[in-house]
Amino acid sequence: MAVPDKPEVFFLCTGVGKVNRGIESFFREAFDGLRTLPEIELTLFKGGGAECEGERVPWNLPRNNVPARLLGALVRRNGYVVEQLSSFPSMVRAIRSKRPDIVFYSDSNLGFQLFRWRKQIGVPFRLLFSNGGPCHPPFNRTDYVQQVAPQYYDEAIAAGEAPERHRMVPYGINVPKGAPDRSAGVIVKWREKLDLPIDRPIVLSVGWISARHKRMDYLINELTQLPHPRPFLVLLGAMDEQSATIIDLARRKLGEDNFTARSVPYDKVSGYYHSADFFVLASLQEGFGRVFLEALLHGLPVIAHDHPVMRFVLDAEGTFGDLSLPGELATLMREILARSDTAGAASRRRTSVRDRFSWPVLAPRYRDMFFDCLKTPMREIA
Repeated sequence: MAVPDKPEVFFLCTGVGKVNRGIESFFREAFDGLRTLPEIELTLFKGGGAECEGERVPWNLPRNNVPARLLGALVRRNGYVVEQLSSFPSMVRAIRSKRPDIVFYSDSNLGFQLFRWRKQIGVPFRLLFSNGGPCHPPFNRTDYVQQVAPQYYDEAIAAGEAPERHRMVPYGINVPKGAPDRSAGVIVKWREKLDLPIDRPIVLSVGWISARHKRMDYLINELTQLPHPRPFLVLLGAMDEQSATIIDLARRKLGEDNFTARSVPYDKVSGYYHSADFFVLASLQEGFGRVFLEALLHGLPVIAHDHPVMRFVLDAEGTFGDLSLPGELATLMREILARSDTAGAASRRRTSVRDRFSWPVLAPRYRDMFFDCLKTPMREIA
């Protein structure tokens, strides 16, 4: 099959416009950062928000709505799966109408259905899976895989995956010009605007507010080991039925006046980074961890578990420890609080993100990945 001169790529993510996990923020920013590539035509299919030039909203049942949850309970799946599958008929119509060359996606359940019914859909599109979860081998229901960290590329090849069907291209992010302003006046301004304390350090953690994966219970328990007055804790992220347990733990261990837990739109998150003194993510593994990049580009010191993916993303700008151990995070937080951070260090952190993960740096690698995907034969259903 000949490679088209200007291939059409559908960016497909049902959570864009509704939730702000790493996958959704990546697809939103990737579309914005790559749409000016002259060699490729892009269309974003998102789950919510307004339709505009190059952006479409296929009909779907939002994951957090009652109908999606009820249907999920009936089939023993969650609302997120229902959201993906409910968008399938609309996506079939869009594929038949515009005949894309590539569907670029991370929602695996929707991708499985597009793979299963591709022959019946009648359009020879390639499926390019962005493996930010991460999922693990085998990858036998997609044509090509974007691995976003070296560890997962190496794992796939070691498991017998064909190297020509995988490419390591990390997540990108928008990086503001210049250096971050970490002056006291800016920090106080943001704290007052967000109703946060101005007279004590603030530690920020961004992610799903739960004990699973992000391990915010561990962070709370480690904070209790610090001497008074402890840093004020800001938990920022998506909430569900598991979040109440974390919030109750924080009330009991820290006290109502010593923490806040909030969910805010993605465009409001930046103010919380401006307000914080340092950033912690207590998860023991990540598919990538875009929040690390967000923290660094705002100039914040970052504490993370010592894991190959975190080492890759943070490089020399992270403070690492074995966060599976009780007391380890408390020790690292004491060390961070004892240091005097500088404007130079904050600028260096942003520069590290700009040099490795900004869209101008990564755009050629994404372009090459799309064209390489088109040269790869489509898989057949076994």
